[in-house]
Formats: sequence, structure tokens, C-alpha cells
Amino acid sequence: MAAPHPPSPRQLRERARPMAAAPRKSAAARPRRGYWRRHWRGELHLGTTVIVGAAIVWAVFNVLRWGQARVDITDRPELSAGLWLAEVSTLMLGAVWWGIGVARAAAAHRAQGGSSLVSMLAAAVGVAACGWAAMVWFQSARHHAPEVWAIASGKAAPAQVTVDAARGEAVLVGDLEFGSKRALRRVLDAHPELRWVRLDSRGGRALEGLRIGQLIAERGLDTVVSGECSSACVTAFAGGSRRWIARSARLGLHSAGGAVSAEEIARVNAEHDAFMRERGVAWRVLDKGQAVAADSIWFPEPVTLLASRLATDYAPVAR
Repeated sequence: MAAPHPPSPRQLRERARPMAAAPRKSAAARPRRGYWRRHWRGELHLGTTVIVGAAIVWAVFNVLRWGQARVDITDRPELSAGLWLAEVSTLMLGAVWWGIGVARAAAAHRAQGGSSLVSMLAAAVGVAACGWAAMVWFQSARHHAPEVWAIASGKAAPAQVTVDAARGEAVLVGDLEFGSKRALRRVLDAHPELRWVRLDSRGGRALEGLRIGQLIAERGLDTVVSGECSSACVTAFAGGSRRWIARSARLGLHSAGGAVSAEEIARVNAEHDAFMRERGVAWRVLDKGQAVAADSIWFPEPVTLLASRLATDYAPVAR
């Protein structure tokens, strides 16, 4: 029998083609999955998922917290509010991202033959992290978020400060929202000849009232009230070297409010009382004012204001 004819070069190429390695996709065509996505999908080693993910979230949160603690909200309210929003978002969204990734990595760990006990414990921790984030939102963050957003967006306007050149005074009118001290300081810096600060406010942020009072005291200015000055405004009024009231003026006292705990309220009350006592105000009137609930108010009679040194004299009719 005749020997078979050897295959042609074309046949050899066709036979070899199925055995050739499949063409590789270019680097641009290959999907890129970064660390964040791989963690979220549970594709990383369980230990890496738990430790590295938690370290990243905690580090970012503490950097934001450190930054916010060093920003004076009375000087830079928008930045402080923005950092708070970023801080809370990092804590809550980071907990959900970490928790979901840990739960998925735990399932993958078990599917690959890992310890059932370790997988169950890790999954439970991941689910608990998501529950903790929800608890933070419902118990605390959701109550503060709208208020903080109003500050960050500029919707919570500070008090207006104008100049009455004829009387040589700065006139502060409106709620003491964050930024009010900044507004008063700018006017005082631009007009160093001013010696009086006239206050007309029903109060506002406790910290603003304290900072305004400290600013007035540092500049050695006098204060005067002819209308109403209540709540945090009283602390600002106490900063005056001389504190004058019109006979029709009303100064309203009550306890601090809006804090998240009784300890926080007590701390704020103590700070304000300490400042006013340093300014010579009698402790009896301060204690009585502090005993009034935050949703109520006490307007001492003018004679009480003068006797307690909260006011030092009646304002001249000309003022």
C-alpha cells in the first residue's frame, strides 16, 4: 500500500489552530476591580476584609473628626458643618460598606472550606455593623443633619450687624446663628472707633452668645439693650464693661436646651454662668435663670437686673 500523502502546510496550520492559546485581552479591555469594589463583593481574604477595611474607615473618620475639632464653628460655620456631614457620612456609609463586605467574605470563606464558626462570627459582625449604622442615623444623626445642612448651605443666616455712627455703636439684630460673632468682629475691626454694642435678639446658639460676650469683653466695649435680649443674648450682653438697659428693656433667662444629654446641658449652663460671674453678675440670679426650663423663660424686673449687676445702670434717654 502506498504511503499516505503528508499533510499540506495549510492543513498543518488548521490542525494547530485549536490548540493555540486563546488571544489575551489587552490591558485596556480587561475589567479593573479596585480594592473598594473587591471588598464590597467579598472577593478578598476574610482577614484582609475585616482588618484593612475597618482600619481605612476608622482612619478617614478620625482625620475628619480631628479637622472638625480644630475649626471654630463661630468663625467658619460652613466648613465646620461640611466636615461634620463628611464625618457622619464616612462613619455610617463606611460601616455599611465594611459590614456588607465582611458578610460576603465570610460566606466565600465558608464555601472555600474555611471554618464554619469563624464564618458565622464574621458574618454576624458584618450584619451588626449595618444595624449599628442604622441606629446612629435614627437615634442621633437624622435629628442634626437638617440643621447642619442649613448651616452648610447658608440657609441659617447669622444676626445682622450694622453701624450707628451717630451713637458710636454697632447694632446687632436677629437670631444668634453661627457666624454672628464673625459678623460683629468684622464690623468692629472696620470701625475701631465704636464703643457700644446694642443688642436686640431673642437668642440662638449658646456658643455664639458666649463667644460674642468674650469678644465684647476683650475689646473693652459697653453694651446696651432697649428692646429684648434673651437666652444666649444675655451672655453676650454680660460681656459689656458697662451694661445699660432702657426702662422698657427685657432680658430673658432660662436653661440651655437642644443638647443631646443632660450632661451636655449642664456643661453649657456652667460655662455661661462662669463667664457671667467673672463679669460680676450675682450667682443667685444665674441659678434662678438656670432653673427655668429651656421651653420657658423668666424676665427679671429691672430692679432685679440692677441689683444682681447683670445690668449696671439705666441707659440715658438720649440712647
